[in-house]
Amino acid sequence: MNSANRGEWSELYAIGYLLLNGGGFGADENARRDTSIFYKVLQVVDNPSGSLETVYTLGNSDIQVTQNGIGIVRIERENLAPNLDAFFKALVKHTGSRAFNLPSGDALLKLLMRERLSSSSSNVEDLHLILEDIETRIATPKRSFSIKSEIGSPATIFNASGSTNLTFKILGNPRPEPFLSASAVKTNLRALVDKGHSLEFVEYDNSTFEQSLENIDSNLPEYLAELMLNYYLSSTTNLSSLCKTTWANEKKGNALQVSKIKKFLSAASMGLRANKIWSGYPEDFGGLLLVKENGDVLFYYLYNLQKFEDYLFRHLRFETPSASKHGFGQVYDFQGESRIKLNLQIRFKSR
Repeated sequence: MNSANRGEWSELYAIGYLLLNGGGFGADENARRDTSIFYKVLQVVDNPSGSLETVYTLGNSDIQVTQNGIGIVRIERENLAPNLDAFFKALVKHTGSRAFNLPSGDALLKLLMRERLSSSSSNVEDLHLILEDIETRIATPKRSFSIKSEIGSPATIFNASGSTNLTFKILGNPRPEPFLSASAVKTNLRALVDKGHSLEFVEYDNSTFEQSLENIDSNLPEYLAELMLNYYLSSTTNLSSLCKTTWANEKKGNALQVSKIKKFLSAASMGLRANKIWSGYPEDFGGLLLVKENGDVLFYYLYNLQKFEDYLFRHLRFETPSASKHGFGQVYDFQGESRIKLNLQIRFKSR
């Protein structure tokens, strides 16, 4: 019996949904179904074990399954419906983040000729698809898709670690004393500001992370540092709201900064990590599949990718992770000046 977390089970559901429905609708910037765009799936290419490639080729009424180029079975598409329905009903009952067993999930795996789920939950390229191009009606090249799930508690798209710490210099006199408790990060910072202190960005603790941001835009490291500092000094967590207040005094508005922040969010959702250099989307990048709480699986792809960035921008928030775990939030001395580290973590807002 397989044990998996909500995201890994959602990947299986997405495969079953696409096979049953022959594709999925596009999504708008609010993650709602856009009925004007339907992406027809011709093949689903799945490689759960890292060595055995399984290809599902969709016909009008059945699905041909081949493994490593050898045809092994045909599945009637109508036989998927009851299995997928039972699986989804069981899946939505589990809202925690820990792994759990689902007998209905094992039954679906068996029907799809799979022995197990993905070998790695950290793989952002969850699935490969061949679609019918909307404009030309011919088959597209094989494209990789990431799968995100709205089932259960909101997921993070950029996780905290020691590599996501940023260092700030504390300006003003008298020099601040270390906090009695570093865990109340936002309260402590507001107290510093109330006493006349201010903070000035110094550096990213991880140079790889900074380089990845510069690969997106040379000014992005500074923009992201400004935005994160505003979060720690404010009472709101909403990312889009913080963008308005962070660059409220810009004469030309904040459109430039916001566009670069959106590019960062998109890259983070597609695999940018602080400790690994990011040089852009993979060549076979397709987009994202969104598993909805109502059972829909929606596409963000070529013809609505801008809406994907808008969706992230509207639905994400900053979060303060554990200060003790990640080593930030405390005043310290560095060569005669007072400094403090702050940490970056971004999560989907509660629905």
